[in-house]
Amino acid sequence: SPSISLILQAERSSREVESALVASTTTNLVAVLPFLLIGGFFSLLFNELILTISFAVAASLVVALTVVPMLSSRLLGVRWTSRVGEFWLLREFNERFEAVTRSYGRFLRVVVRYRILVIAIAFLILGGGSAFLSGQIPQEILPRINTGQAILRAQFPPGTTLERNREIMTAVDKILLAQPETEYIFTTSGGFIFGSNTSENPLRGSSTIALKPNTDVEAFSERLTEELDQLNLVETRLRLSPGEVRGIFLSNSPVRGADIDIILQGMDAQKLEETGRTVLQALDKQVTLARFRPDADARQPEVQIRPDWERVAQFNLTAQEIGDVIQTAIEGSVPTQLQRGDRLVDIRVQLKQEEIQRASQLEQLPLLVNNNSSIRLGDIARIETDQAPGEIQRINQRQVFLIAGTLNEGASLSKALAQTNTILNQIDLPDGVTILPSSISQTNQQLQNSLKVLGGLASFLVFVVMAVQYNSLIDPLVIMLTVPLALAGGIFGLYITQTAIGATVVVGAVLLVGIVVNNAIIMVELANQIHEQEGISRQRAILKAAPQRLRPIMMTTITTVLGLFPLALGLGQGSEFLQPLGIVVFSGLSLATLLTLFIIPCFYTLLHNFPGGKKRLGRRKVILQNDTLETVTSRSPR
Repeated sequence: SPSISLILQAERSSREVESALVASTTTNLVAVLPFLLIGGFFSLLFNELILTISFAVAASLVVALTVVPMLSSRLLGVRWTSRVGEFWLLREFNERFEAVTRSYGRFLRVVVRYRILVIAIAFLILGGGSAFLSGQIPQEILPRINTGQAILRAQFPPGTTLERNREIMTAVDKILLAQPETEYIFTTSGGFIFGSNTSENPLRGSSTIALKPNTDVEAFSERLTEELDQLNLVETRLRLSPGEVRGIFLSNSPVRGADIDIILQGMDAQKLEETGRTVLQALDKQVTLARFRPDADARQPEVQIRPDWERVAQFNLTAQEIGDVIQTAIEGSVPTQLQRGDRLVDIRVQLKQEEIQRASQLEQLPLLVNNNSSIRLGDIARIETDQAPGEIQRINQRQVFLIAGTLNEGASLSKALAQTNTILNQIDLPDGVTILPSSISQTNQQLQNSLKVLGGLASFLVFVVMAVQYNSLIDPLVIMLTVPLALAGGIFGLYITQTAIGATVVVGAVLLVGIVVNNAIIMVELANQIHEQEGISRQRAILKAAPQRLRPIMMTTITTVLGLFPLALGLGQGSEFLQPLGIVVFSGLSLATLLTLFIIPCFYTLLHNFPGGKKRLGRRKVILQNDTLETVTSRSPR
């Protein structure tokens, strides 16, 4: 009956592509396996994305092998038709596509005839071009995500009072609010606020600027930094940078919130600080791709009280008693409380602020001794004014001087690091002061090396899976030769768009390894079937299979490319994070598909003509048709 015939036809068709579907799906799954096995930085950022892709691909295989054949057998049995195929535009397209397919078949015969020359030219151009362009592509750890905010950090010179701090931050607020892109700002003077934690420091200030939607944060930060520099604030650093996503630390650098870190280490604190200031001045004058600031505050003036312990012992005083008097004079003390209704109010005893403004006034503080007589603090202690570090920073118990750098608009991390290292190498450091390796530079280098490791491991796993499935080494090798074509296309796409190589590019390149082999799989699979069923040569089989697979290859490629096109464009806020992934897959798959249509047939015929390549490893695959099986059964004796 017609219904049974449709069912058998759907079953036969699904068996023809079953091997190709399993191979292509398996390669997609094993390509992302290294991310799940290695863990660490990539697993933390992309674990959900990789798991979602893996489960979606696995589900698509189940649907393709079960639901699609079932629906095909049912829907094709419906006699009603929408006559869409008779629409003139679609009919014209089909006729033109058939003409292109015939032209492709004729041109492919010429290409296969000169296959060695074609392969040599392709790999010479693509290999040489990729090697040259890869050195021109910038590098980064992660793309900068547009949070819609900019952060201003202010550092004031030693001795700055809180009132002066507020005065400057108020002037800065007026400039920020006058900008048309500013929606609102949140400013702190005299320290920082992070969540429920506060840090008091009269030499620091910060502002969080919320910007209006679709604002170019980098351009805003660059323009405002130049405008703030015109205030000519002596020894005051105002640095504006795009906001960052909280909770993501890209390296183990001791400097937080910086794109570049420079670490000076030494034993002599005075010499270390002087060297750090010299290095900072050199960077400010010569580096054009980044702006720098010291991570710690400069040495601050302080009043030091040095007791004469022999005199202290003569009056039977203790360090605790002297400290209590000084604390009461400066901060006050609470000897008792006063009840006001249902609450207790502290009674604080302290001196007037104008009486303790100078070190000489502290010498007049009274101290009670055993006979209830009083002496002055200056009688038992020497009061001096000196400077002390506002913050002591150490790594492995050795003091360091940290410098933080922020990239300028349009600058890449790799170029900024190279420029910074060039200038650092020109500075003569004094004895005892050394520069420690940059944590951010090391992280960036490890990330670039991981591209080779993860890409190589993914390619190896894909090759092993196909070798096991095909029980052959030649066919998987032919299919794997699409990977360098795809990576060359990805490099071209990154170079044209000047997209930096970072973590998302690494993920995209590994995903590309699993995706790009699909087109070669369906072409090689059909060529093998034609070779085994019709008994023709490998060259005639691939020349017959390639035109038949042109439409499926173009359909799958176009749908994948169009699906990635919005991601490659980077539409909407926050899309910067995955845009490099879209670019590398989009460009790599596009170029690899065009080259696969010609290069893979050349490799297929070339490798199968090698000695030992004409026979497949293992037993030959035998396909029994349903009608043949039914005939044998009907003729068997009862």
